[in-house]
Amino acid sequence: MKVVTAIDSMKGSMSSIEANQIITDLFTERGHEVKAIAIADGGEGTVSAVVKNGNGQKVTVPVQALNGKIVNGDFGWFDSKKLAVIESATASGIQYLDGTEKTHPTNTSSYGTGELVLAAVDHGAQTIVIGLGGTGTVDGGLGLLSALGIEFFDHGNQLLPADGGSLGKIAHFSAQHLDPRLADITFLIASDVESPLLGPSGAVYMFGQQKGLTKAELSNYERNMKQYQKVVSGAEDSVVGDGAAGGLGFALRVFLKGTIRSGFEFISEQTNLETAIEQADLVITGEGQMDDQSLQGKVPVGIGRIAQKYNVPVIAFVGSFTGDPKRFSEEGVSVIIPIIDHITTLAEAMNEAKSNLHKAASRTLTLLMLMKN
Repeated sequence: MKVVTAIDSMKGSMSSIEANQIITDLFTERGHEVKAIAIADGGEGTVSAVVKNGNGQKVTVPVQALNGKIVNGDFGWFDSKKLAVIESATASGIQYLDGTEKTHPTNTSSYGTGELVLAAVDHGAQTIVIGLGGTGTVDGGLGLLSALGIEFFDHGNQLLPADGGSLGKIAHFSAQHLDPRLADITFLIASDVESPLLGPSGAVYMFGQQKGLTKAELSNYERNMKQYQKVVSGAEDSVVGDGAAGGLGFALRVFLKGTIRSGFEFISEQTNLETAIEQADLVITGEGQMDDQSLQGKVPVGIGRIAQKYNVPVIAFVGSFTGDPKRFSEEGVSVIIPIIDHITTLAEAMNEAKSNLHKAASRTLTLLMLMKN
């Protein structure tokens, strides 16, 4: 049996590469031919995936995390193409949230992602791909833009801090000090969701609470985001992808003329994923949590849609699942298998993710062999 394994990273537990290796070892031991493809959708693991699949290298630089602390951030570099690949989660990732006031959305910033952009420019990048996913910020990209040289002012002409708390205070802005080198660079925005900036499925209402906003704060924060959008773009409507990464999609599209596209599609093209699936008898995928947000373009659903074209069954291993299995089946995901097989805490589940995946995949493989016989 020809098997393609393309499991997304399970945040805080294992990378795509590690998860795929578990599947590869198990199925190879039973005599199956396995092709492992490191995969991502623009979120966590994007840089590792493209570097592994494309024989690139990682460049590490110090940047500000969303809470202001200095951390080591890296981007993928392909010298022959003068191409840099950045994932916003490196500096602005949800992993830095600690539930305190310091990491409340009004106090966090995507500034560090802007620093990664400048580092790539310093490295000689002519094309920069920015993966949007796994972020903990909801600042509309204000922090990133500030790092690139754009200044935001209040009604008293005072320079505003580069954080989410400034969104509703902006009266005007200046692009006078925007780094001029950015005008000659092509920006591609690899988004993991299709959300607009505003509205029920936007950056605030759809993702705000998981990043620290309370339900009572959503309405006011949405108003502030709308004020920000109107001041900086003159528009009251946003487009698909603008709401990705707390509004980074909007900032990159409006100020850097970035082209928004599916992060999953970008990675799949780099890896010739569709060709591999077409030639497979079975596809194995998965992610840490599968829910209704997954239907917006996350890895398992993207893979299911490709496999469906070639009538190839898809098994998805997940840390947890909430949703209607029928909706995912309609998207080509044949069966969803949670890897947890006992009562456990979240911390234990994350620590045991590798062994849990191994056990779940082993049981599944045994079932497949029984059906074959």
